[in-house]
Amino acid sequence: MAASKSLKTGAAVRPPGHMLWPTAAALLGASTALAFASWTPGGLAFEPDFARRWPTFIGPAALAAAFVLHTLRQRRELESLQGRMHDLAAREAGFQARFGELSFLFDISTQLQLRLDLPSMLDLAAQRLLSCLDATQSSVMLFDESHGMLEVKAAAGVDLPLVRGARVAPGEGIAGHVYTTGESLLITPEVIRERFSQHQKRARSIGSALCVPMRFQDGPIGVISVTRTHGESFEQSHVKMLEAFAEHCAATVVKTHHHHQMLRHVRVAA
Repeated sequence: MAASKSLKTGAAVRPPGHMLWPTAAALLGASTALAFASWTPGGLAFEPDFARRWPTFIGPAALAAAFVLHTLRQRRELESLQGRMHDLAAREAGFQARFGELSFLFDISTQLQLRLDLPSMLDLAAQRLLSCLDATQSSVMLFDESHGMLEVKAAAGVDLPLVRGARVAPGEGIAGHVYTTGESLLITPEVIRERFSQHQKRARSIGSALCVPMRFQDGPIGVISVTRTHGESFEQSHVKMLEAFAEHCAATVVKTHHHHQMLRHVRVAA
């Protein structure tokens, strides 16, 4: 809302450029008429004595030219100011959108901490990431120690048959690379062709994607991925926000595991 007001304000201060040249022409014409009128002191007689009367013409003409140049300079300054106001409004709108997305992510984290059922908790995260980051697909993969593989535990969006239940080994493909190295990736079709061409899936169309590690106390436990098949590409600001969410999500997953282990120990002891 603030951005739109700023943009309207910037549009309102645009100088009326289409009125500049007619005004200058009228001023120059009036100056010329005044000069010629001063050459007829005896009524209707016209005595064009340029050698003696040229200052009466040059003076007003110079004033008219100075007015035009000054007005042009002021107009350029106003246009420059308008451009800066437009840029500031766009940046403000961008910051507001980013803070809104970040608040949405932390709201998801809060809801996750209120759930002790791990599958439903991860399903909630995958579903809410779609709307939060305007994505078309999301997935949460956790490392399964019993199989030594990364496995998709929750997914939402398009291409679910290709994603649900998928497994990759650490170091394999994009998710395996992110899990092993801890490097967050901003993925484009160019990045896939250059770095992961051998793992490219022909049946999937990726316009832009993010893949970030889930880490707890500097140890990896999984990865979170979001994908856009169309629309604008993700930016580095989205990477930072998803990293912050992945850290909170990882802590919630670990706490949930510990809670279930404690409940099992209590049942055995009972």
